[in-house]
Amino acid sequence: MDRKGQVNVGMLIIIAVTLVVGAIFLQTIAQQVGTSTSTVTLANLTGETLATAGNSIYIEEYRAISGVVIYNATGTLVPAANYTVTNNFIHPTTGALSVKITTGAVSEHAGDAVNISGTAQPLTYIDDSGGRAIAGVIVILFALAIAIVALLPSLRSGIMDLMKR
Repeated sequence: MDRKGQVNVGMLIIIAVTLVVGAIFLQTIAQQVGTSTSTVTLANLTGETLATAGNSIYIEEYRAISGVVIYNATGTLVPAANYTVTNNFIHPTTGALSVKITTGAVSEHAGDAVNISGTAQPLTYIDDSGGRAIAGVIVILFALAIAIVALLPSLRSGIMDLMKR
C-alpha cells in the first residue's frame, strides 16, 4: 500500500496467490481430518482364512475392530469362543500396526475361509478423543486465517470507516 491507502498490483498478486494456495491446502487438510476422525463399517471382509488352532492371522488394513462378527464361507456364524481379537497389535514380521485374530485351541472352524464384520478404525485414525476434536478445530482456524488474508487489504484501506457514515 502506498501513503494514500491504495492497494498496489503487487499486493493483489500476493493476496491472490495466497488465497489459491490456502484454498488448496484447506481442502487437503479437511479431507485428511475426515479420514483421521471417522471409523468405517466393515461388512464381510473377505479373503481371510482363520489360522490353525492356537495360531493367529493379522489384518493390516485396520488398527482396531470392535463388534466383531465372523462367518465362515458357507454363512455359518463362528462362535466368539473360537477366536480372540487383539487390537493395535504390531505384526511380528512386518512391524505394521494391525488387528490380531487368534484361533482358539479347540476350534472346528480352524483353517476356514471367513468373512469378518464390525466397526473398524483405519490406520490413520486418531484414537484420542481430544486429538479428534482438535483436528476439526485446526480446519476451522485455517479457514479463518484465509478469510483474514482476504479481508486485510480492505480493512487497512479504510473502507470500513466509510461505511460508518
